[in-house]
Amino acid sequence: MEDHHIKIDLLKLLDDNRLTATQGTSDKKNLLFVVGKSSAVEKLEEFASCYADRINLEIVTVENLSLVASKESLFNAILLGFSEDDNCSSDLSLIPTYTSLLVGGGMLIAKTIVGIEDMLVKRMKLCGFLNVAMSKSIPGIVTGNMPTYKVGTSDKVTLNPETKENVISAWKLDDNNSETISEDDLLEADDLKRPDTSSLRVCATTKKAKACKDCTCGLADELEANRLKDTPKPDTANAKSSCGSCYLGDAFRCASCPYLGMPAFRPGEKVQLSGNLLQDDL
Repeated sequence: MEDHHIKIDLLKLLDDNRLTATQGTSDKKNLLFVVGKSSAVEKLEEFASCYADRINLEIVTVENLSLVASKESLFNAILLGFSEDDNCSSDLSLIPTYTSLLVGGGMLIAKTIVGIEDMLVKRMKLCGFLNVAMSKSIPGIVTGNMPTYKVGTSDKVTLNPETKENVISAWKLDDNNSETISEDDLLEADDLKRPDTSSLRVCATTKKAKACKDCTCGLADELEANRLKDTPKPDTANAKSSCGSCYLGDAFRCASCPYLGMPAFRPGEKVQLSGNLLQDDL
């Protein structure tokens, strides 16, 4: 396996991250190599056979990654982009898949193109990886750990009875040292007056004592009647026409005639104007 087909000493990288077992022990880690090309599988299998006493290594291509996921196997670490001319770590859409294949606290080690590590770091953080960092000694290497818990994990929470009593007692009032205020002392004389029922009438739409545009509940008529009741009637006893044609009807009346809209009447006849005709429209 020429130069291990990687630019770094892969075994040293595994040792530094405590992913290899001490020779003679059975505490071997389960590792998954994800490669982009099937041609790299044979070469990595050669590497795995050389260190079979220290690691349990499984190799899979990106296109067969779903087969590994279906086995519900969990790995201590997943390594990406370590085969020759491999850029599978650049496929950021696969990062969520790797999270489901790692044990709690499992590690993702990705070798990517130098200069674009920031993109991989951000994606790993968004997918829930912790301690995500770029290697200071090996350019292009990004590592991150899954949380020590899995999604859906639950644990029983026990409360200390003594602590619970202390919390409850903190909210108790000592009657001997606290002053109380009578509710009646907070009320003023105006607060005790019964409100006028007419002032409580509001429109269901405007929530105010103001009728809406298309009022059908009668509030608009009631408000208009109250307004006319409180409006003094104009004195038209001495009203005189400036043109002398007001009594002939609208066809002979000027634009500002107060009799506009009223039927014709006989000259000298007393005409009573309604209360709203002499009111400014504005």
